[in-house]
Amino acid sequence: MNPFISNMQTRWGRFRREARIRSYLRRGQRPWTAGYGEYRERVVAGILCDQDLMTRFRRNEAMPIDYGRHLDERVVEFPWVLARLEQGGGRLLDAGSALNFLYILNQEALVRKRIVIYTLAPEDVIKGPNISYVYGDLRQTLFHDRAFDEIVCISTLEHIGMDNTRLYSTDAHFEENRPTDYLRAVQEFNRILKPGGRLLVTVPYGRPEYHGWLQQFDRTMVDAVLHTFGGTASAAAYYRYGARGWQISSADGCSDCTYFDIHRRQDYEADYVAAARAVACLEMVK
Repeated sequence: MNPFISNMQTRWGRFRREARIRSYLRRGQRPWTAGYGEYRERVVAGILCDQDLMTRFRRNEAMPIDYGRHLDERVVEFPWVLARLEQGGGRLLDAGSALNFLYILNQEALVRKRIVIYTLAPEDVIKGPNISYVYGDLRQTLFHDRAFDEIVCISTLEHIGMDNTRLYSTDAHFEENRPTDYLRAVQEFNRILKPGGRLLVTVPYGRPEYHGWLQQFDRTMVDAVLHTFGGTASAAAYYRYGARGWQISSADGCSDCTYFDIHRRQDYEADYVAAARAVACLEMVK
């Protein structure tokens, strides 16, 4: 392509992006409306470059007032996970393709790793010498034992064994109602993770809820994940969305949280929650 044309297209793309963000802000920051995705990306990118915020996530400390208001749990999950990844190289599995954004994959914590992005069906591909894509079922992968140094599974376990034909696949085989199958994926993670390797998992947390395309985890389900994986060490952090934005909490402090399903309702609640009202962040070492 002509470099001049390419440059003009890039500038036009940036202009449209900023215009969508300005429109989103003017219209009251309603989740999932035009400009929401672009604004969330800009916010998360800024968080990942903020050493103070990343230190808070690493230490499970309180967040600033109004942190991540009107935004979904990715503003917690991405920094919490990236703050815990080993520095340097190694093989990393992105189980569920949550990291499949250029601004995420370009982060210092990831650029030297060999990353396998694993999801149900083909999606946008980001080209890079350290990135590969595999499509399949996390309950039964084709990887050999002890294949990975680290595994990241962000907001994916809640979809395993559910009806994934609504959003993630056109294959009728994945129109399921097997709500305990997330444990099969956890067993598989243990098999393909090296001894001493780290598994980082996030799930929506609170009251047990079944939405067809996902389920919300409660304490019993989180305990089942930790027990099934086993390992040598584990830790959990809980964040809750409320009037002060996303803040560190506890399992008990989040036990009454409900999930806002934008696919079932179009009216917003008073706190403008975007999806989960709480998220459990689990760190397990094999």
